[in-house]
Amino acid sequence: MGKHMRDTLTKTTREPREHLLSIRENGVLSWRTLGVVSLMGCIAIEVLFNLLPIDHNTVLLYWFFPASLLFFSQLYFHEGITKHVEIKVFLAFLVWGVLTVVLNFRRLHMVESYWWFACMCASVFLCFSLPYAFDAKDTKRVLNLLAVVTLVVVTLLCVLSMIAIYAKDLAAKAPSIFEGIDIAGGRLAIDSHPNRSAPAPAMGVILAAYLFTAEKKVWRRVIFVIAALVCFVPLALTASRTAILGTGLALGYMAFLALKSALKGRVPQVLRYALCAVAAVAVLFAFYQGAEETVRLNNAALEQAAAQTDPQAAEAVVERTFSDAESFNGRTGIWRGVWNGLTENPQILAYGTGPWMSSEVMAPYFPDGSPVGIFHNSLVGTLVAYGVVGLLLALLLLVLVAVAALRLSLGRHSHELAIRMLPAVLLFAVSEGMMEDFMFANLSFNIVWIWFLIAAGFTFRLLKPDAIQERSEEK
Repeated sequence: MGKHMRDTLTKTTREPREHLLSIRENGVLSWRTLGVVSLMGCIAIEVLFNLLPIDHNTVLLYWFFPASLLFFSQLYFHEGITKHVEIKVFLAFLVWGVLTVVLNFRRLHMVESYWWFACMCASVFLCFSLPYAFDAKDTKRVLNLLAVVTLVVVTLLCVLSMIAIYAKDLAAKAPSIFEGIDIAGGRLAIDSHPNRSAPAPAMGVILAAYLFTAEKKVWRRVIFVIAALVCFVPLALTASRTAILGTGLALGYMAFLALKSALKGRVPQVLRYALCAVAAVAVLFAFYQGAEETVRLNNAALEQAAAQTDPQAAEAVVERTFSDAESFNGRTGIWRGVWNGLTENPQILAYGTGPWMSSEVMAPYFPDGSPVGIFHNSLVGTLVAYGVVGLLLALLLLVLVAVAALRLSLGRHSHELAIRMLPAVLLFAVSEGMMEDFMFANLSFNIVWIWFLIAAGFTFRLLKPDAIQERSEEK
């Protein structure tokens, strides 16, 4: 009787893994399907939240947060997910974040009173952990699905952005959609600021390159190229140097891997790596120059329209140089001010301020004229919010991600080229995160944080022994 019960439980536990992406399992809606749909919704709503009649944090509280708890409970029961080191580190970061709230406010109930807790739970339990629900043969399918969804919604956002600036008559007929999308101060703003608008089209370009590599059919590749071009134009018009250079770095990394694969066995290894490095730098340079040329052509067209007294002519886009590179456009002044605040309040180094009070506590130390409360560096924001312990946990996770990314891209595993290019997303996300506060200490979702988590989770999952073994068996 006991053996029969154990066999039944084992069968029930393992049976869903044979139909991972089916809508129903054992007569009920699949929890894996719910996880994938929830993450797709998270991506779509975060990209399009300015155009939707609902606040994205409301959806976070009533959809993504509870869905993530349900999803993680199933992962714990079916997969024993907490056995993985990276999961333990991320859970430790979450627990420490909760402790900083208790240590600062002496009120545990305040943890669940803010979006931060819901966002972090959805980050750890859903975005980062999703790949662990699938066998190796299904991870690529899920990853490609998430990439396609992102590319579709980002392309839609970019099309609407170009309508807003180039077809103002049409845009005026739907003010609820196009309001707030314009070139103001010489830069395209889709979100609250051009620097926060740029990551979405940048991610569209990167994922289009990834999908182009993964796809074999010519007509689909043509679609991905068109989508990349559509995303590239708004990215250039934001004049966000961090996003443009970050995208160039990601594409350069992809070019490095593609050429490395193409030259394998044909030229000596040292020469091969040298040629790949030159190609990567060339792609970065060409991408940045292409963005500058796009701005120049845009401004020339606007000048011509203005000469014809066209009332619909948009504002010219500024051409930004690197004359302020030494101070990272004033960011070093912000970081020095934050350091002064930390030295005057050393208890912050011990246990932070709590995630939602960090900007307010450090506001008096920001330089005059700077955007008060925006740290412009995710690690600086993490140090203020969580103290030294939180910063060390974040750095540990970044180191683990970096090692896994290098192993996936340059290791001897048999993954296809597109999969080995996945860490390019991580390269872009981290480069953005070092110039903006997109990661770790954020109070709500953003596309950089979401795709950092997705790419990191899939990178770890694809390096697990069963994933490598199944890839080899497929070949």
